[in-house]
Amino acid sequence: MSYFNFYIFTFLLNFIFTFANFVPTARWLQTSVIIDKKLYFSGGQNKNQQFLNDFFYLDVSQNFTITALPWNDLSFTGAPKTSEASACSGNNNDLFIFGGMIQNNSFAVKYDISNKQWANTTTGGNEPSKIKTISCAKFNNGSIAIFDKKSEFWIFDSLELTWSLSNVSNAPEHKLAYCTIIPPDETILCIGGDVDKNDTFKTSDKRIIIFGGVNEDLEVFGDLWILDIETYQWSTGNISNPNNLTLCGHTATLVDNYMIVAFGVYDREFNESSSIYMLDVSQKDSYKWVTEFIPSN
Repeated sequence: MSYFNFYIFTFLLNFIFTFANFVPTARWLQTSVIIDKKLYFSGGQNKNQQFLNDFFYLDVSQNFTITALPWNDLSFTGAPKTSEASACSGNNNDLFIFGGMIQNNSFAVKYDISNKQWANTTTGGNEPSKIKTISCAKFNNGSIAIFDKKSEFWIFDSLELTWSLSNVSNAPEHKLAYCTIIPPDETILCIGGDVDKNDTFKTSDKRIIIFGGVNEDLEVFGDLWILDIETYQWSTGNISNPNNLTLCGHTATLVDNYMIVAFGVYDREFNESSSIYMLDVSQKDSYKWVTEFIPSN
């Protein structure tokens, strides 16, 4: 084998080894969003309160276990540092990150998945006021809804990259760490606020599920709450195999029949987690922690 061929072989081997063994570090206050069978994560903070620019995804198109997670690192794309932000998919399956603490003081950044490129989305016109621990939600037409710190309701056109301010009455007062959800009838629900830092998602059968959070005394929770959006009645979720997990500042994302709970802090000293947990939510009246992910066909 010539020296040149040996060099190429060594380079490719190192490249494959590096990406095959990528494991994200512990963090909290990151963003997550599911797009085309890839669960993307961006940023967050480490134990030194440093903002991170890590960008990676979990491949949820295949079977895996929580001891052998199919991570893929995209940090080479030059992702900005972000924390306490919110991520949504837009039209053309682009990824948008809004609010929080974003590098270069941008309100929103866009990741072009096809071209693997980042860009600011500043339009030069009006846009929402900067706010930490923001929440965004996507309508069926690809538009994205956000409440800003002035309790103003904004709509972002993810194709034209333009903002419009909507007139709404009786808007909720300014909140931090709230969650915005758009049910199938395209009403808008705002849940929580202030110091909760829990995470929430909605299922296809009109359940909204909330896991974890923290109170003003820095007590971190591991309870599960269910909101039936047909009756607007709350109930506690029954986990058949409780694991004493407590988390705040994590993300919880619905992927097929699973709630994938990622990272966060687990005690009042704000020690961070590097773990992924999966809750089977396929049964309406009973939930269980599982270690294997099996994608739906």
